[in-house]
Formats: sequence, C-alpha cells, structure tokens
Amino acid sequence: MAGLSGLPYFLQYQEQAQQQAMQRQYAQIQMAQFQQQQQDRQRQQAALAAAGNALPQLLAGQQQLPPPPGQASQPMQAPQGTQPAPQAMQAPQGGVPLPSGLVPGQMSRPPLPAGGTAGAMPARGLPPFRPLPTSASPTQAASPTSIPAPPTASPGSQQPAQGPLTLESAVKVLQDQGLSGADLMAGLAQLTPILDSQAKSQAAQLQQQFQHQLQLAQLQERYDSLRQRAEDNSANRADREQAHRDSLGIQQQMLQLRRESLNSRLQGDPNSALDKEDLSFMAQQYLAGDRTVLQNLGRGVQGSKNIVALRNEVRRQAQEQGMTGRDLAASVAEFEGVKSGERALGTRTAQAGMAVNEASQFADIAQEASQAVPRSQFVPANKALNAYQTNTGDPKIVAFGAATNSLINAYARAVSPSGTPTVSDKEHAREMLNTAQTPEQYASVVSMMKREMAAAQQSPGQVRSEFREAVTRKAPMANPPPPAGGLPAGWSVTEH
Repeated sequence: MAGLSGLPYFLQYQEQAQQQAMQRQYAQIQMAQFQQQQQDRQRQQAALAAAGNALPQLLAGQQQLPPPPGQASQPMQAPQGTQPAPQAMQAPQGGVPLPSGLVPGQMSRPPLPAGGTAGAMPARGLPPFRPLPTSASPTQAASPTSIPAPPTASPGSQQPAQGPLTLESAVKVLQDQGLSGADLMAGLAQLTPILDSQAKSQAAQLQQQFQHQLQLAQLQERYDSLRQRAEDNSANRADREQAHRDSLGIQQQMLQLRRESLNSRLQGDPNSALDKEDLSFMAQQYLAGDRTVLQNLGRGVQGSKNIVALRNEVRRQAQEQGMTGRDLAASVAEFEGVKSGERALGTRTAQAGMAVNEASQFADIAQEASQAVPRSQFVPANKALNAYQTNTGDPKIVAFGAATNSLINAYARAVSPSGTPTVSDKEHAREMLNTAQTPEQYASVVSMMKREMAAAQQSPGQVRSEFREAVTRKAPMANPPPPAGGLPAGWSVTEH
C-alpha cells in the first residue's frame, strides 16, 4: 500500500521532468535561431568586405582590356586646357601663284606696310590680317578633287558602350577572395550595381536560382525538424496517456481495496454466514416489530442461507413466547404506529417546550407588574385589561394589563394539545386571573398557572415512556396471548 500511495507523486515528478525537458529543448531552438542570425550577419559583413576588396581589382582589369576585334583603338586625348598648335599654310605643289587681285569676298585690299612692295611676301613676324574665305577659290573650284573631303563617321564604326564589369570576372575575383556558396552570392549581390546589362541579367537569374535552392533547403530542414518534433511529441503524448491510464487503474484498485477494508471492519464479510448470537439478536428485533432487520441479507454467497436461518430463529423464539403469526403481524403494526407516534410526539414536545418556557417568562413579568401597582390602587385583571385596551388610567395599571394580556396568550398556547391557542383556553385564563383581588392573590393564581404548564410539558415524556414500554413488552398487553400449550378461553377439543 505504501508503494501505491507514492505512485501519484512519482507520476507528478515525471510530468514535471518532461516539462523541464521541453523547456530546455525550446531554449536550444531559440539559441540555434540566434546563432543562425549571427552567422547571416557575419556572412553579409564578409560579403561586403570581399566586394570592397575586389572592386579595385575589377576596375583595374577593365582598363587594361584590349578593344574588340574590327574596331580602332581610341586616340589619346589631350589634356584639358591645351589647344592644338597651328599649322603653317604651304603653297600647293606645282607652284601655283597667289592671287594678285582681291580675294573673293574681300571689299578692299589691306594697306601695305611701310617699305613694302606690292605682291611681295610679308616679313617674318606678325602675319598680315587675312579674313576667312566664304567661298571656294578659283583654283579649288577648277580642281575639286585636289583636296579630299574629311571622312564621315559611319554608325557601325563607332565602338559600342560596354559595361564596366562582366559576370565571369566578378565571380573569379570573389572566388580569389575565398568566398563560396552563400558568401559568394552575397558578394555578387553587392557588386551587381557595377556590372554591365548582360552580366546583371545573368546575375539576377543566378540569384533567383540560388534563392530558390536556398528556400527549398530551408523548407526541407524545417520540415525534417517539425517531423522530428511531431514524432517526439506523439511519443511523449502516448507515454503520458499510458501513464495516465495506468494511474487511473491503480487509483481504482486502491479505492477498491480501501472500500473492501472499510466494509470488512464495519459490516464484516458479506459472504460469511450469521452466527447463533447474531441470529438471536436479529430475531428479537423482528419480534419487536422492526422489519428493517431483513434488509441487505440477500447479498453475497450466503445471503439466502442467512435469511432462512433468521426466519427459523424468529419462529423458534415466537413459539417460546407463545406468539402466533397473527401476534407477530400485530406486533409489526404496533411498531409502525409507535414510530408514527414518536414522530408526532417529537414535534409536540418541541412545541410544548417552547410555549411553556415562553409562558413562564411572561408569568414572571406579569407578577412583577402587579407588584409595581400600589396596594390602594390595585384592580382586578379585567379592569387592568380594560385600561390597557383603552390606554387610560395610571401607567402602572396599563403596564399591568399589558403583561396580563401576554400571559393569557402564552398560557393558552402552552396548554393546547395542538399548540394553537383557542378562545376557551384564553377565557379560562382570564377567569382565573380575575379572581385575584390583591397582589398576593394574583401571585397565587400565576403560580398555579405555572404548575399547569409544567404538567403540560411533562405529558409528552410520559407518552414516550408508554411507547417504549409497549415496544419492549414491559407493560402487560391488552389481549395477552394464551400460555404455551393451552387453548384460548371458550375453546374446547372434542375427540372423535
């Protein structure tokens, strides 16, 4: 029993241990999530650092790349702020003389310098002023092919604008930095803004594929984790349900054992047979009229045998006392009447006791009120009641009438058999109190009323004693049974 009583505490301890294990598991999951977030931040920082380190190398490699095949290299541009040196005009080959007249578009000939000759070349130094021609010279008009026209730029000859970086070069530089996997993709995402259009589209497709694969891997990992947790929870739930069922079964066994132990101490074994002493005692109870002795005797293996044995014992004792079956039935009926009378008697006893105690206290109050009235002014109870009802006269006489009225009502209720005061009982009380002409006489009448109420209070006890004597057969019966072996009066036996 000691081990069974400690089982609920063990189950409670086991449940607490399981809860603590689940709390530790939840804390581990939170720690793993925090570590994953830390790793993601570290990976992002490493990708940013690698992208920053790779950017100068990518830019330097892009400047050293040769032009695409079929395109001319770009000429060197002069620094800003400088102008090209002017070229001296030379006479065309063939000795074409300079024109002597006015140049077309020239309104007047410029003046000759001091000491100069017409048609001679100016001296070295500052060249003479020469306005730009607005039309072709005659020589140029005569030979239009002598000076070729400047080449026109074709749309196909221009070099197409290229993006700063390519995807292959960016990936190669990031791999040289030691990045791979998610770190490589994070670094490539940082370098995407400086890639060319084709590289950007390729990088976007690569990023999308990587994100899909990463999401699939994360979902698969989460699915495996949830599935494992579900299996663990189902196992724990099954264990808890089994433990709960086992505990309920053990509690039922404990209750059954305690019930059997209590029944064995209070009632004994229901399967055991009644001994002779029990049968004799129960037979006496049945002969007194109590039929409840037969209750709960039909249970158990020996139930029918016990009933038969009790019936035999009742018959044997009834025959010894000279009682017949009719006498036994009358005894049972009398016992039922006694039970009903006892119930009514108990109610009446309680009512009479309360009424008598109340009337006794009112009698003392009325006697004190009569003593308060002066002897020379004392009046009978009838006049005191009139003064009380009309509220006239001496206040002491009015109080005396009020106390007398209360005593009359309480006395009538105390001496009434039903506990309800009647008019005749009240008139009887008034007649008794009106006979008193002095305070001493009034006190004598009140004392007699107390004795009557005491007698009314003692009557239920006397009736109860009679009931008890009738049940226990201490008082002689009204029609006693004939002696054993004899015949009732007036009967005779004739032999044929």
